[in-house]
Amino acid sequence: MKACSTRNIVQLKLIGSLLVVFVVGVLLLVIINTSTNRTHADNFLGGVSAPSDRYLKAEVTVNNYKLIADLALTQDQQTKGLAVKNTINESQGMLFVFEHPSLESFWMKDMKFPIDIIWMDSNRSVVFIAPNLRPCPAVGDCAAYVPAKESMYVLETKAGFSHRHDVKPGSQMNFHLLD
Repeated sequence: MKACSTRNIVQLKLIGSLLVVFVVGVLLLVIINTSTNRTHADNFLGGVSAPSDRYLKAEVTVNNYKLIADLALTQDQQTKGLAVKNTINESQGMLFVFEHPSLESFWMKDMKFPIDIIWMDSNRSVVFIAPNLRPCPAVGDCAAYVPAKESMYVLETKAGFSHRHDVKPGSQMNFHLLD
């Protein structure tokens, strides 16, 4: 009778161990799926890959004003920013899209015209604005601009845009990918 009880105890321990492994596996699967879904939901691109030979475009709306922005998605596009252009008009800009919220620093190196830089969180709410930034001098230091709060999106626009369209911290922006 004692041998039977020992066998039952061993079987119960084995079943208990398998149950624990199963529960931990299910929890890990739920955590991974939740994390992946949240990341894709936060980033409005939803898994669209960035071509290296051209800029994708998005329509950006803030306070009922619409502009078309080139999307800076690749490392090269983000490094160059609007320095690739000689000028932009009021209805043009560049939208930087990052994979995760972070403190993103920008500077005016190689720029040819002044701009506003507008940082937004993952909810597309403005968290910081650096208005009327002038290009760096050809020689000397080039200041870096960084918000106090993390951002996931950064919009570069023509200088004075934020003032003319009443964009302030807390302003909500909407954007969607154009075909």
